[in-house]
Amino acid sequence: MKKENFISIKTFCENHGVGESFIYSMYEYEILQVQQEKEAGMLHLDDLPLLEKMVRLHHDLDINPEGIQAVHHLLGQVESLQQEVASLKKKLDRLE
Repeated sequence: MKKENFISIKTFCENHGVGESFIYSMYEYEILQVQQEKEAGMLHLDDLPLLEKMVRLHHDLDINPEGIQAVHHLLGQVESLQQEVASLKKKLDRLE
């Protein structure tokens, strides 16, 4: 595990004004991955945009972790449907 690809949970929480319990609840709901290194939890840098989005939902809209899990699931379904529509449009264009 390369350290430059990770940020500590403590650092993230200090910079974004959330508690570590919020991060671990996102992990429990399988929204992001947490790596344990020694005694510190670490977040992969690729997960930061998603996590920052979840923090904004939590702060700005006062959505609890259960609600964030539901929103995350629904956003995933919307993205999947958008990809399917784009694929079907390409097929339709080829048939015309």
